[in-house]
Amino acid sequence: MKTILMFLGVGALMFVLCLLGTVLGAVVGWTVGLVFDGTMRLLAQALGIDAAPYQLGAMLGFISGFFRAPLEVKK
Repeated sequence: MKTILMFLGVGALMFVLCLLGTVLGAVVGWTVGLVFDGTMRLLAQALGIDAAPYQLGAMLGFISGFFRAPLEVKK
């Protein structure tokens, strides 16, 4: 039972972290888009997508949620 709860807890944590990364990515994308709007639009054109800066940030935030570095505990 403890193992099942542990796996459910890890799964829920990964889900919440991916959602949090998406929201934070959108906020950062919007903020960067305020200053570098032209550059962000050129990047979107180079990638072949029609997206606003906040959408690019949300996409990158979501993807980065799956590529977290493992924590190392040194004793």
